[in-house]
Amino acid sequence: MIRFKNVQVGYTQVLLEVEDLALDSGRLYALIGRNGSGKSTLLKSVIGQLPLLGGHLDIGKHSIDQLIKDHVQRAREIAYVASMFNGIEALTLYQYVALGRSPYLGALGRLQPADQNKITEVIARLDLTRLASKPTPELSDGERQLGSLARAIVQDTPLMVLDEPASFLDYFNRELLLDQLQSWIQADSRRTAIFSSHDIDLCLEKQIPLLILSNKKLVLLEKASKEKVMELLRQS
Repeated sequence: MIRFKNVQVGYTQVLLEVEDLALDSGRLYALIGRNGSGKSTLLKSVIGQLPLLGGHLDIGKHSIDQLIKDHVQRAREIAYVASMFNGIEALTLYQYVALGRSPYLGALGRLQPADQNKITEVIARLDLTRLASKPTPELSDGERQLGSLARAIVQDTPLMVLDEPASFLDYFNRELLLDQLQSWIQADSRRTAIFSSHDIDLCLEKQIPLLILSNKKLVLLEKASKEKVMELLRQS
């Protein structure tokens, strides 16, 4: 569970507030908001990249303040997928995905057979096996984005946060991404995922609960109509 209590988010000035909100485990949430409304800022606060301006935020049994101080524990609790990954010259796709297992490796940092099996399985599930040995800079934007999702899945955390992960994906891969996120959660009811998106229609079609940024507040809609979503967005 993620619990917001009088949370204030922003850089130097408060951009938005979340007074009292709990996001249950075993759920996938879509964060919806207009450009500049604070979607990325909120997500950076949730992952501990941006300190809160006020209030309390708990990720499971840990406060975000505790996780900011303990990077290893944070990596075991939260996986993050940015909106773009440009690739790393020295890493193949397999090696990049394998970084997701880093928080669990011993002092020597060696992958065990169970780690290798997990990596191979997730790469196959995302239809990336043919690209596993390819250097990440040589992949397309969409292939790198799916690789980022694979790395987050093998990280095996209770919370996954994704900042507009479908920006470079075609319709079929957007469907694949959402299906994989839903499967990831269904495999373990302790998991939660939040992703920001502009694809309101697809989120409604998949019946994903929406977190709407409206008038500097965060509104949870369990079963929303498009008309209600648009009404809230117009208030931003």
